[in-house]
Amino acid sequence: MSGIIQILIKNHVFLFFIILEILLLKHISSHNFNIESTLEKNFVEVSGYFFSKERKIKNLLSLKIINEQLLKDNHNLICENERLLNSIFLNDSTTVFSQKTQAQVVKNTFNKKQNFLIINKGFNDHIETQMGVISNNNLVGMTSIVSNNFCSVISLLNTDLMISAKIKNVGHFGTLSWNGRKFHELILEEIPKHAIFQIGDTIVTSGYSNIFPEGINIGQISRYEFEKNTNFLKIYVQPFVDFTKINFVFIIEPLFKKEREIIEKKLKD
Repeated sequence: MSGIIQILIKNHVFLFFIILEILLLKHISSHNFNIESTLEKNFVEVSGYFFSKERKIKNLLSLKIINEQLLKDNHNLICENERLLNSIFLNDSTTVFSQKTQAQVVKNTFNKKQNFLIINKGFNDHIETQMGVISNNNLVGMTSIVSNNFCSVISLLNTDLMISAKIKNVGHFGTLSWNGRKFHELILEEIPKHAIFQIGDTIVTSGYSNIFPEGINIGQISRYEFEKNTNFLKIYVQPFVDFTKINFVFIIEPLFKKEREIIEKKLKD
């Protein structure tokens, strides 16, 4: 301990210089959007690199667990692929994704108000901002800051994220969000009181967003309550994704997203 204190005393001028540099960069970036955006991208790139290295070390120490999870993920993907193929040939439906890229999670938080993930895919892998992120066809979140080789993902466990969702077999839709309390409980609001559903029913994406295709699983209804002085319910949803242990995800983009964006832009104009 005394050795560490001596090192700090010996290098106090250099450490003071570093602290001043950080404060100066923070002050400059807070008054300049372009600089702030560039710093954010650089931060994601650098932190993603170091988190990736840290993840590799952890993987070496827990290869058995990772392999078991990979086997489970592959099994689920095979089952999902068979279900989609049956849907295509039996119901004459088409796929809803134009892109589906696998990525590894190198950083994940779940105990904050604004939780996020960092994954090892970026611009070089054709990843853009505001793309959906799933795990075994269960919604994880949305891409946010993208660098060349990494990007951050806004988790469902983020108080800033709101999603249009619906009760799968009923059709009533509302706004899904997280209140920052329990990491195993989301809230679906704006559902009318006359809606007929049961505890355990599945909540999925509504498809009204240009980011998430319709029908991506989110979670199941755990409980509900009547909102006072309104005609709406507050439904509590247990997410299918366990945010305490995510290793791999898929980045998706809805089919015809660009075409839809053009139409929506013309309507706004």
